[in-house]
Amino acid sequence: MITEGSAPSHKGGKRRKAPAGAAEKTVGCAVLAALCAICVYLYVQQARFSPAVIPSLNSAPQAGHLPGEPDGPSSGAAAMIPGGLAGLSPLSAAVSFGPETLSDKIDGKAELYLSSGFREMACRSFGNAEARIEVYVYEMESPDGAFAVFSGQRRSGSEPSDLARNAYFTENALFFASGNYYVEAVADRGDESVKQSLQAVGKALLAALPAGAEAADPTTLFPSGGLDRESVRLTASDSFGLEGFNDVYTGEYKPESGEAMAFLSVRPTPEDASAWREKYLKFLKENGYSDVEAQGAPAGAAVLRLDDSFEVLLTEGPILAGVHEATSLPAALDLARQLAAELQGKKK
Repeated sequence: MITEGSAPSHKGGKRRKAPAGAAEKTVGCAVLAALCAICVYLYVQQARFSPAVIPSLNSAPQAGHLPGEPDGPSSGAAAMIPGGLAGLSPLSAAVSFGPETLSDKIDGKAELYLSSGFREMACRSFGNAEARIEVYVYEMESPDGAFAVFSGQRRSGSEPSDLARNAYFTENALFFASGNYYVEAVADRGDESVKQSLQAVGKALLAALPAGAEAADPTTLFPSGGLDRESVRLTASDSFGLEGFNDVYTGEYKPESGEAMAFLSVRPTPEDASAWREKYLKFLKENGYSDVEAQGAPAGAAVLRLDDSFEVLLTEGPILAGVHEATSLPAALDLARQLAAELQGKKK
């Protein structure tokens, strides 16, 4: 029975299609032919070389000169990168970046360099059959600035290198500081042969750097017993989050009583050291620390606590020193006493 408005049903539930008209077939064939013609045209055009490209393919670059490289001698940080490095061939021209453009190259890390007295950075790619190595040379205003970025960028799990006093390897890279320069050589892979290439590259780069004053060995500032020498850092600005608290050395200790960090900053005058002691005390208290009465603390030292974190502040002439984020009061007091004795010994 068929109700009003319902479509008639056919066997199998499908409607029979009306045969296509001659006009529809003609239009379909025309569209298909047009598409085929377009495909043939595109294929021919892609396979055809532009006449302007052929001369550049046939002309090889001049020996010792890379496409895009200036004809004149390089200068600044770029001049510190030799044209050939220990069996590696240059793969690119040296490119330089100044304070205004450094963030274009190392986005997110430029502030560490800029706050440490950055002048210029030059980089260049080298390679051979084994590896590709990227070389970066940073020129800073002073040896202390070079050490600040070297120590601030130090990777965990590093291996010391005998190339320089401040030098180390990671799995696929070599890092070192010399005079006003901080240098990185980073390979695209890591194994023993690449490590040997990195060492040879480092020697060539070190030989190309100008001789100059070296930063004082910062490990000598701290008590030697228990110091993790590789942990010594120089923070050029805003140490511990305190604005303007600049040029602060830190070193880590792990005594049996707990972990602790010693810090030390040489200020221009004893008055300046005392002023920064008061600023840091105020900063700590504003962030929840409170005074602790502690027997055995060095004379005149301030001891503070926040939960299980302890701070100790003391001054000796123009030096502001102390203990930062000790995990127990005994660890804080023990390191503070060692630090006070070290400063007294240097005073004599």
